[in-house]
Amino acid sequence: MRSAFLHLQWCSFFLPLFFVIGCSLNLELKKPLEEKDFFQETSRLEKLAREDPATSVRANSHLKIAFLFVNSRNPQLNYSRALQELECYLSMLPAKAQRDDFQNWLAALREMDSLSKYGIEIKKKNQSLRAQGDKLQAGMEKIQKTNIHLRDEVVTLKETNSKMIETIERLKILDYQMEEKRSLIK
Repeated sequence: MRSAFLHLQWCSFFLPLFFVIGCSLNLELKKPLEEKDFFQETSRLEKLAREDPATSVRANSHLKIAFLFVNSRNPQLNYSRALQELECYLSMLPAKAQRDDFQNWLAALREMDSLSKYGIEIKKKNQSLRAQGDKLQAGMEKIQKTNIHLRDEVVTLKETNSKMIETIERLKILDYQMEEKRSLIK
């Protein structure tokens, strides 16, 4: 009898608990699986946020849109937009803005937003540096070709110079011989 009563106690405790948890999970937003589902759900929630007369519904629509934009399955993650939607939600329900979890979300989204903006700047600088690098590479290749051409020209000039030195030496010898012959003739 005692074990049956104990089972009844535990069931009376856990059954409402599971019911509450199950109901709270159903209040969550739909879990879109594909890109078109995210777009459709976002469009539906944006329409609610614009047109619904109840402030709480509009505010909750903004919150759900924010969570859609940071959903890991969303192929179009957008932290800036999620931040805007969360700020809109909190402006409509200022009492919720003081909760730590919302402040944490705001801080995280602001950081992600600034990091994504910084990442965009870095990508632009990277593209600019790559373009400069490509120009420098083309210039370096041109200089290397010119350098090879100049080396070939230097080799040719050295050969010509050697031949001229030999010719000068022969001419000196010839001049010396002619001077000797002249001196003998006189």
